[in-house]
Amino acid sequence: MNKYFILIVCMMFFYSCSEEDNNRPVSDDPTIPDQISNVRAESLPGAVKLTYDLPSSQNLSYVKAECLINGRVRQVIASSYTNNLTIEGFADETEYTVNLYSVSRSEKASEPVAVQVKPLAPPFREVFKTLEMKEAWGGIAVFFENPREANIAISVIYKDDDGFWAPRETFYTKSKLGPVAARGLESVKKTFGVYIRDRWNNTTDTLVKDLTPKFEKQLDLKKFKAVQLPGDATASGSSTMDRMFDGDIAKQSNSASRCFLSAVNGQWPHWITFDLGVEKGALLSRCKIWQRGMLNREYGDRNPRKFEIWGSMNPNPDGSWDDSWKLLIDGEIIKPSGLPLGQFSDEDTQAYFDGHEFTFPLDMPYVRYIRLKVTQTWLNGTNFILNQIWFWGMEPSDL
Repeated sequence: MNKYFILIVCMMFFYSCSEEDNNRPVSDDPTIPDQISNVRAESLPGAVKLTYDLPSSQNLSYVKAECLINGRVRQVIASSYTNNLTIEGFADETEYTVNLYSVSRSEKASEPVAVQVKPLAPPFREVFKTLEMKEAWGGIAVFFENPREANIAISVIYKDDDGFWAPRETFYTKSKLGPVAARGLESVKKTFGVYIRDRWNNTTDTLVKDLTPKFEKQLDLKKFKAVQLPGDATASGSSTMDRMFDGDIAKQSNSASRCFLSAVNGQWPHWITFDLGVEKGALLSRCKIWQRGMLNREYGDRNPRKFEIWGSMNPNPDGSWDDSWKLLIDGEIIKPSGLPLGQFSDEDTQAYFDGHEFTFPLDMPYVRYIRLKVTQTWLNGTNFILNQIWFWGMEPSDL
């Protein structure tokens, strides 16, 4: 027992010595390196690139830049093998002072070279100028433009019953174009606010507006039923249409047999028909589609990419595309990052788990029957697979 104890103590001693050695400078040379010179500043959106001439000091290890932004010192380091560095995360277009230091291998720093810089408008502030809030079904929609694809957070807040601001939802995105929508809100007039934050915690002012969300409810999945009209695609084996209405989002990472899979039949595109189970029809507000995943099949495999949703109150039993059907949505599932097949960003994964939402125009008629027509899959196949499809809206009795 004592042997093991002594061994452990020795290991701890050597480890602590190693730690101490790792933190020591690589040199004991006390010489302070010369300053950098001929500093040139290039203003960028929310950033500044500094180019300079390196000193001839043999012991130069790196160049360090320090700048006070929003009360915090931002530090950027560039090795002695390059003659430039970029400071990002500026909060505005005002003038800042950057101090540049030459640092030796023994961590001896030169006197600073101070340079005045003035970045261009940060991307998050440019996004804020495009913000627009509108009433939406079951909530509010925030429209935005983000042409530089900056990583931003869009925060929606509201005034509670006591008049204090309270958080509602935050959306993290680098998409070029919105909207995003905060859902699950009562159809009651409230004061809403929205502001933008970047990844350095710089924030904009708050856009404030009084809005009344439009009433909506989720239609009862238990009432949905498959309808087989002439020309409709059939199910492949046990992958029947009721799989799309079982409410089990978690199975998106499971086998194809737990999703709907249309059978290959030598024709394309494929379409299917189902009954929403609303006797007098529903005025649809939006729908959500969940892809089938597993083994990186999301945004791939036979998942729908482009599709149409048609609606009818009384479809022709011969299955024809006559005037009894009206086009409600011509949709496309977008991969937020645009990365190649099998590669995913965090936003791609989040969108996959959240489901892809599509909003119906306000001038749509009441419908009871839905026809989903898939015109393109991610791998351009001749059949398609789908995990879930849900609908929201209102029935005449909700008016």
